[in-house]
Order: sequence, then C-alpha cells, then structure tokens
Amino acid sequence: MRYGKVPQALPAGERQGKAAAFNQKNIRPALPEPGEFDDFWRGGLAEVAAVPPDIRQKRIEALCDGRREVYRLSFATVGGGRIYGFLTRPAGPGPFPALVSVPGAGPGTGPDTDPANEGFAVLCCNVFPYETTEECAENERRYEAFNRQGLYIYRGAESPEHCLLRSALLGISRAADWLAEQPFADADRIGVFGSSQGGGFALMLAGLKPRFRAAAANVPAFCDFGGEKSGWPQFRQHGFDRMKLFDAAYFAARIRCPVKMIAGWCDEVCPPESVYAAYNCISAPKEIVDEPAMAHEIWPSYGRLLQWLKGELKG
Repeated sequence: MRYGKVPQALPAGERQGKAAAFNQKNIRPALPEPGEFDDFWRGGLAEVAAVPPDIRQKRIEALCDGRREVYRLSFATVGGGRIYGFLTRPAGPGPFPALVSVPGAGPGTGPDTDPANEGFAVLCCNVFPYETTEECAENERRYEAFNRQGLYIYRGAESPEHCLLRSALLGISRAADWLAEQPFADADRIGVFGSSQGGGFALMLAGLKPRFRAAAANVPAFCDFGGEKSGWPQFRQHGFDRMKLFDAAYFAARIRCPVKMIAGWCDEVCPPESVYAAYNCISAPKEIVDEPAMAHEIWPSYGRLLQWLKGELKG
C-alpha cells in the first residue's frame, strides 16, 4: 500500500499461493500499549463534550416514502470542525433498534436506507470535514478535490491531538450518543458495524464507550500499528509514530459487548495477522470467521455477520 492510496482488493488471479497457515491464536499487537492511551482518549471525550453540539438536521424529501424518514445530519466536533452523515429510520414513533456505521475508505456514502425497511434506525457517518451527498459522482468530485494535497487519512497525522482521524472518531462518538438520546431509538439496542476503514471504526467506537450492544467488523483497518503486517493505513511505515494511539487493537481490549469479525487470508491491505492481533485482545464474547481465499473485499459472510448483529439487537 503506497502513501496516498485507498485500499483495493487483490485481483482474484493474483491470489494463488497468497494464503498461508499461521498460528493465529497467539498473535498479539507487536508493540505494548502506550501508557498515555487512556488519558489521551479521556481527554478527547471531555474535549468534544465541552463543544456545543450545534446539531443540524434536514429531511431529504425525495427519499422519504411513508415507510421511512431520511435526514442529512451534522455535528460539531473538536478543532472547530464538523462530522457529517445520514440518518434513516422507520416511520413511526419507535423506539427502534439502531445501527451506527462508517463506510470503507474512499469517497464516502449517502444514506443507508435498507435497514429501515427491516425496522432499524441507522446512522451512517462519513469521516470527512465536509458534507457528502446522495450522488456518487458528486462525492467522487469532492473527494478528489479534498485529497489533492494528500490522502485524507494522513491529514494531521504528525500530531495525534489535531489529526483528522481524532476529530472524526470523537465526532462520530458524539453522534452515536445523540442517537441513543432520541425517542425513536432504543438506547439499549444499538449496534455498530463496518468493513475495512469502517471495521476499524467499529472496533474503536465499541472500545471508546460501553454504548453498544454488539459490534461487527469485516477485514478491519487500523489494527496492529507496530506489526510487520499492519493494517491500512500503516501509519508507522509512513513515519507517523505517535499514531499508535489509534491502533484498533488497543480499543478492542476495552470492548465489553459481543463482537464478530472476518479475516481474509489473502488480504494484503488489512492482513489476517493484523486482524487477529486485535481479535485476540478482546475479552468479551467473540467469534471470527476465516476466509482462506478472500482478499480485501466483502463476501457473503459479511451479510451473515450483519444478520447476526441485527438479531442481537432484536433479541
């Protein structure tokens, strides 16, 4: 993975011989957890809590069909920035079980409308300090413009206190708190999920606060900062040594809800070694699905993971 690139799946024709056996049960993070980890994140949560939330919400009329309500949302976060996303919920008072998600690396997404048809409210938050839309082409244009000075995930990475990743994570955590406070959402039945970048965020969010009832992560990024086969975006390999404070493995050690994960054994973006380094830190009920022929992609096993997550929230 070169600096400035987003994760890409390994072409199917190049996977021959890529999967290899390894002793996954014994894998742990390569570096010890930073002693400042808890203080750093306690300080971040206190900082974002002190920022007036300035919640902005706008109904997207074209996507509201009588069965569901769809909104654009944004929240103030640390550093004078904002976090942007979409809320979709079933029509009616609720309370409904709810989901929080972050998309994979790339231009971001619009609203996730399907779960509302199954009776779930879903909050999808993008990581950028600008608004995404429902239009893929427009999201691509904004993304390309924002990344002309370098890939977004490395913005401010020389200073963890002021980097884009910190403002995004704290802002999305605030958004999840807001969701739990809404009368249409059941605060005791909120789950978090994602793939790749989103999978890393799912682990970080679940470890940051004991808010969630269950978490699901497919080929999660940000795992095992110090490992020889660390996951995207490989901060250490790019010289950002203090970004170890964002290692999803350290967050995973703090998760208290049930977790399910998927490791692709042909994944060269978020290698299985990095995924297991995080998985083995989890002391809560957990399960991992091994996909020996899968690269950095989404297979039907992820759909089954999400059905498990929804079942945990409905039960």
